[in-house]
Amino acid sequence: MNDLIKYFENLEARLAASEAKLAEQEVKLAEQEAKLAEAESRLAEQDNLLGILVMKVENIKKIPMPEPRELEEPAKVEEPEPVVEPEPEVEPEQEPAQEEQASPKAALYGKAVDDIRQAISLGDRFLYQRELFGQNAELMQKTLTELNALGTYDEAISYISRFGWDTESSTYQQFLVTLHRRFG
Repeated sequence: MNDLIKYFENLEARLAASEAKLAEQEVKLAEQEAKLAEAESRLAEQDNLLGILVMKVENIKKIPMPEPRELEEPAKVEEPEPVVEPEPEVEPEQEPAQEEQASPKAALYGKAVDDIRQAISLGDRFLYQRELFGQNAELMQKTLTELNALGTYDEAISYISRFGWDTESSTYQQFLVTLHRRFG
């Protein structure tokens, strides 16, 4: 009989422990349900905002766009005929000034410059720095200084070959045009 009493006491203790665990799980379940209700509330709020946004977009689509207007051509103004002055006679011994003689290279590459920096526009400066010098402005300035110190285009090409740039890239080709302006 003692064994039977111990068995029931043990059974009651296990039942009490199970009830305690069940109570803990019910508390956790209540917390989870509260979080779920909060998430559903936020989702409903977002759905509401999305619906409002869709309605606004639809209203914007309904706004009639003005028809493109044709531009009127301005009235043509007759300009007076230009006065043609006779050209002064040039003595045969005189040659045209150096500036007036346009070399084929100048036509291809632009006006020659003494400092390579003069041949680089602001936009090209950023392009070269980003694509050729890896965003390293100091390296670019040092390289331009050293290129200016060189005497020929071939020396400049030899110097820049150490960078291992992609010679097929448009940026590299554009940089070569800049070198041509410096070295001709």
